[in-house]
Amino acid sequence: MLNHVSGISDIQLPSSVSTLYIDGSFLPPSSHPISSMAYAWTAIDPDGFILESHYNIISSIFPSALRSEICALMHGLDSLPRNSKITVATDCAQLLSLWSSYVNAPFIPKLLKEPNHLLWSSIRAIKSVKNLDVTLIKVPAHADDPLNNHVDALAKAAHTDSYLSSRPLSELLAPCILQFNSLPVDMNIRKFVRDIFDAKSLLTLAALPRFNSCSPISDIDWACTKFCLNNNKQFVSHRNGRSDFCSFRIKLLLDMLPTLMLREFLHI
Repeated sequence: MLNHVSGISDIQLPSSVSTLYIDGSFLPPSSHPISSMAYAWTAIDPDGFILESHYNIISSIFPSALRSEICALMHGLDSLPRNSKITVATDCAQLLSLWSSYVNAPFIPKLLKEPNHLLWSSIRAIKSVKNLDVTLIKVPAHADDPLNNHVDALAKAAHTDSYLSSRPLSELLAPCILQFNSLPVDMNIRKFVRDIFDAKSLLTLAALPRFNSCSPISDIDWACTKFCLNNNKQFVSHRNGRSDFCSFRIKLLLDMLPTLMLREFLHI
């Protein structure tokens, strides 16, 4: 039976399930009008029969192929009954590596610096609350495994199913969810906050009426200007890392400031 029900905890599998085949699908903007993510899982009993299958689309926030794979794992595990002993089959090798680091290990603060940390925190919470005994195994992507092909086809079919709708990321099961403009921040939190602060400072600097000869000097945001000059590393090109390039950028910024000589020339 194929389920189109979306969201966490809408499906509860029977205790006879022994294996989950999971897969994700990601369509970048180059092959799709907008980036699209989807996931699918198929539950198998000990005799190899399909008990249930499910697929759905995912919110396009933080789009990546890995994120779709993690969502498949999270939704599949959340559909299991408590105290289940389950084998999860996936063709994503990176998923197995991250599982060992972020789920099958004690919590480490480094997790909060990683992309998709809210998804991994939700998976940790699901595994703990439901007391799941989970083993991940790698399925070769092109080994013509019938069940792996089946779940792969389901994940791809989700992109074109107009009846599907994903739930907001705010319904994740992570213990603590930081939000910005009502959207969860599922990336390096420190870098996100720094980027927002730097962007605000840059916008403030760019909006200054420094090219207006009639503008009084009191209109200049000197605190913002000092911040931009003191954070020299923000001007360094990561591609070449040359200090002279940094100096040139700072020189351009300094030339924009209304010096005493410039003010006398403009008769301000």
